[in-house]
Amino acid sequence: MAKRGPSHSSPYGLACTHCFKSKCKCVARPDGDGCQRKQDSSASIAELKSKVDGLISELRLRNVLDDNAAQQRSPPEPLSQPAARASALDVAENAAEDSTHAGDGEAETTSEISGLPDSTAEAESLLSTFRSRMLHHCAFVHLPSELTSHQLRRDRPFLFRAIVCVVCPSTREKVSRSRKLKVAFHKAMLLHEGQSSMDKMDLLLGLLTYVAWGWDHVLSRCSLARLMMQAMSLACEMQLNKPTTQDAKMMALFAPGFESWSGSTDTMTTQEFLDRQRALLGCFMLSSAVSAYFGQPDVLRWTPQMEDSLAAISTNKECPTDVAFAMQVRLQLLAQKAVWVHQQQGLEQGQAPTEAAAFPELMSLSALQGQLQELQTSLPSSLSSQALIMAHIHSAELSINETTHAVHSMVPLLVRQFARIISGSMSTTRSNSAGHERSQCLWRCVRAIKACTSVLMDVSPADFAGVSFLQWAQLARCVMVLNHLTTTIEDPAWDRAAVRAVIDIPVLLDRVAEKLELASQAAGEQRPDDVFAQLARTMREFRSDVTGSVAHEHQVAEDVDAEWSRSRLYGGAGAGRAVRMMGL
Repeated sequence: MAKRGPSHSSPYGLACTHCFKSKCKCVARPDGDGCQRKQDSSASIAELKSKVDGLISELRLRNVLDDNAAQQRSPPEPLSQPAARASALDVAENAAEDSTHAGDGEAETTSEISGLPDSTAEAESLLSTFRSRMLHHCAFVHLPSELTSHQLRRDRPFLFRAIVCVVCPSTREKVSRSRKLKVAFHKAMLLHEGQSSMDKMDLLLGLLTYVAWGWDHVLSRCSLARLMMQAMSLACEMQLNKPTTQDAKMMALFAPGFESWSGSTDTMTTQEFLDRQRALLGCFMLSSAVSAYFGQPDVLRWTPQMEDSLAAISTNKECPTDVAFAMQVRLQLLAQKAVWVHQQQGLEQGQAPTEAAAFPELMSLSALQGQLQELQTSLPSSLSSQALIMAHIHSAELSINETTHAVHSMVPLLVRQFARIISGSMSTTRSNSAGHERSQCLWRCVRAIKACTSVLMDVSPADFAGVSFLQWAQLARCVMVLNHLTTTIEDPAWDRAAVRAVIDIPVLLDRVAEKLELASQAAGEQRPDDVFAQLARTMREFRSDVTGSVAHEHQVAEDVDAEWSRSRLYGGAGAGRAVRMMGL
């Protein structure tokens, strides 16, 4: 085609190929060479290369991309290779990074993105801290002394990442790591397919580790119930709490991969078998503690398979923490059975069963008390975690006596007070007997609280910095029940001043706050928003509130006593006001 003049449209039928295909007007260039609408491909390529070079230079300045990154990258391994076993964490990490950094304008280092330590020495230090200071408080996993951080990261990446997260003393770092870890947990639970039994065990141990030592309820102000429910659902999916049935082989015909859900115990080593039993028992114990602390979720159901697991762990001599861990599980089971008695009677809903219906429950509670005494007398003197076990014994005793008092308090207090005013000597004697039983239960609660808190407060600051959620739930329960016994319990025969003479809640809160401050120093915390520093500040604030409420309660008690004396003097007139002043 001949050259066209400047700014002239091409005659019909002489348009260039580009304008012809796009069905637009073909406008010649001023030099008459080609069409103005058609861009020069070489110029576009040069412009794109310039943009890519600028982007690479920017990434290198921010230390995100190395000069030899392209040469150092190896081709991806096929999924059929053994190295692909850790793909669950890889997929979850990638998804977590994409969702977390989608809107970030600043580049981060590799360790900040992955939530893993920068060097092998740091990883070894974190693992050593977890093994020496934290694990013995709730030893649902066995980490031999010869196990290195490299081996743990390779074999159990989720567990390793959870350990790195919980050991970190800095709240800023811990929050960042825990957020990415929780996203990885959720992605692995819901999106990854084809997980092996080892992958699921790694995921379960990581979840339990984070629930036990992550302090997520302090950092995120959320209940641990959701994380605990995920761990329980994973344990049930793996069928850890029940034996594999013959139906599994038949089900495999209809659901491909069903056999791999639970894993065959025939091909397991002794170590793998014991790992499964510890994880199952740890899941039960933590679910019981979380349920008691938050009121949710329901506890993992105790099954005969779990009795066998407990027996296997109790007789294992190769793991030094198994004996203490088995004792903790037995004690938590006793405390949980007392809670189940409480729930079966409907006492939490305020129902009032008859004395005949309460008799079997009282017999069950008496049997639990006898089993607790047997465990206490059979406690080996050489046990390394003797103090923790003793605190757990007193905590279980508190749970049993709380439920016993609730069963003894079947008759509403208002009816009892009315009976005291109008009844004769026979009902007075019966009422005094029932009141004596209730009073004895409450005093046993007081003694259990004093013993449990004394043991926990005598723990060294370094050891206290490694307590698990199990011990924290025990301490919180003691404080809560003591506050009830000294301020709000609805029984005019109960001497609150005598309780304060034995153990005063403001004094206890001061001791707890001091212990938390010392634990903060031992853990290497440096900021006021770190975990133990936060908890110490909370105890100080609660102490101020309790002191004010105790002063107010003293005045109310004096007014109630005056009204009660006047009502007896005038034949019961005015007793209703005294009862209302007690909060009924």
